[in-house]
Amino acid sequence: MGGEQCGGDPEWKRAFVEFAGRERAATGGKPLEMALATVDLDGQPAVRMVGLRGFLGDEFLRLTKDDSGQWTSGILAFCTHAQSAKVQELEDTSDVQIACWMPHSRVQIRCSGEAHLLFHPDNPKYESQALDIFHRVRPRDGAGGGPADIDDEYIREQAFLHHTPEVQAWYSWPAPGRVRQPDPALYPVSISSIGDQDEAARREAAARRNYVLVFVDVNKVDIVDLGRSTRMLYTRRSDTSWSAVEINP
Repeated sequence: MGGEQCGGDPEWKRAFVEFAGRERAATGGKPLEMALATVDLDGQPAVRMVGLRGFLGDEFLRLTKDDSGQWTSGILAFCTHAQSAKVQELEDTSDVQIACWMPHSRVQIRCSGEAHLLFHPDNPKYESQALDIFHRVRPRDGAGGGPADIDDEYIREQAFLHHTPEVQAWYSWPAPGRVRQPDPALYPVSISSIGDQDEAARREAAARRNYVLVFVDVNKVDIVDLGRSTRMLYTRRSDTSWSAVEINP
């Protein structure tokens, strides 16, 4: 048994970051892709790939413009379109599981937890979706102290800006999952390529309104390392510390 927090991060996150770093190095910095499992509105399983944005508090997901990197968490983040089916599914059932396979390391990681949605302030759902996760953020050095200051719109905006112009433009497109329209003007490759400045401004505003960050408050992690033929199961205790047990692969 083990898995206690050390240096601000639990053992499973340190392992996750190490394996993900190896994978990015082997793929030339390619973002890590994960399979997100939800329950659809008919009660059936729904799985799709999502791009991991990282952990809240790390890199470009810092908490405020004055955050110098002193905060950390085990909260995973990815993004989606406000009108996507998975937003409705996550509003209906917040329990999710995310899985990834890292072929260069021969490691599979599954994270279970509860999803929380961060909408644009202009979205009517912004006020109704309380982000009850920030108490999970803690000092990176493991020291005690008061709760972290949070600027949720700063976090969402920084995540949006760290996409390529092509990905940013996707969020200005019509709602995902609908029949594609014949008008190519509805699907710009990038907003900067739009000649009409007023239309470009409308598109950029729409992209930001449609951009939703999804945070997963992780409570269980299953790491299978086929290279070493090991498997570790981490479970968050009620006091927020973590247990760890080695199980059969």
